[in-house]
Amino acid sequence: MTTEQPSAAAISRRSICRSLLASWALPLAMPLAACGGGAMTSIGPGVGGRDAALLLPLSGSLSAVGQNMGRAASLVTQGLDPSAAPAVFDTADTPDGAAEAARRALAGGARMLMGPLRGDQTPAVLAVAGNVPVVTFSNDDRLSEQGAFVMGITPAQSVSTMFSYARAQGITRIALVARDTPLGVASVASAMGIARGGGITLTATLLRDPEQPGLVAAIQGASGGTLPQAVFLPDGGATLTAFGRQLQGSGMQVLGSVQWGVSDSATDPNLLGAWFAAAPPILFQPFANQFQAAFGEAPGVIAALGYDAALISVGMGNAGELNRKGLLRRAGFTGVLGNFRFAEDGRCQRDLTVLGIAQGGIEALGEVTGT
Repeated sequence: MTTEQPSAAAISRRSICRSLLASWALPLAMPLAACGGGAMTSIGPGVGGRDAALLLPLSGSLSAVGQNMGRAASLVTQGLDPSAAPAVFDTADTPDGAAEAARRALAGGARMLMGPLRGDQTPAVLAVAGNVPVVTFSNDDRLSEQGAFVMGITPAQSVSTMFSYARAQGITRIALVARDTPLGVASVASAMGIARGGGITLTATLLRDPEQPGLVAAIQGASGGTLPQAVFLPDGGATLTAFGRQLQGSGMQVLGSVQWGVSDSATDPNLLGAWFAAAPPILFQPFANQFQAAFGEAPGVIAALGYDAALISVGMGNAGELNRKGLLRRAGFTGVLGNFRFAEDGRCQRDLTVLGIAQGGIEALGEVTGT
């Protein structure tokens, strides 16, 4: 179930190129900005992603996120003829804005819509897309029931990764603690479903204010008077810090989600010894380094979705598979967020890594496939 991975510091820029190119097994090699460290050149006469469109929030409350997704996508398409790169359309903040972006993309000949980012905008895009595939960046798995392919890293993927890894280490009694938010609620639902599948006893699910005192006592009380072996914390940021502070010295193994983020978690003394789900460093770190060098800031996981969307758009375009069949290719895809594949129902399976927070930084513990 688990395999050791080399540290991110030992990874060269060329290793990401080899990994991503190998995943396609196409007659024409894909162009990648990460290769060679210099200007990217296209190999072969492929059409690239010209018939795909990226629907991103370039204005409005999420404009900074959308612009970083666009920047990340440009790392794939720089060096391509502009006519071979996916066009980018602004969804703004509203469902109407996303629908208008989709209409403009379709009028321009788009045969695949990559986006939108927001779950509440996705139904509006689906309503105008017709038979054109919609690959939403949302992490709401329920959108697959409406016909979308869900590319975002979902709560279920983080929960499944951590529960599978914990079980392999002999940890079977786990509590879940989160804020009462859509992420928290979705994480609880996922944890309950996975626990029902066997091998894990979910001792408690607590949705609570991270500043409310008495967390350890609350977990113990909800777990029948005995502390579980581990507690799963799906939240990131300040919420994670507040929960982590209260769990220090409890003896429970702390487990976390992709929401944690490597840079923030590694420097938080409240999380020393914790394990969390993440994109494989062997693929993500070279992208992060390239993004930092190009734009002067670190990318997040959501920005990386923009890179991977452009990557698979160009790859499917070159292969003449920019369609539903191409999305369902049995081999799946390799992006900077790891290996992933779409199921017939539109849900995405991902191979995520488990990282540990140790003195001096982050260490790779293993990989869990197909979550």
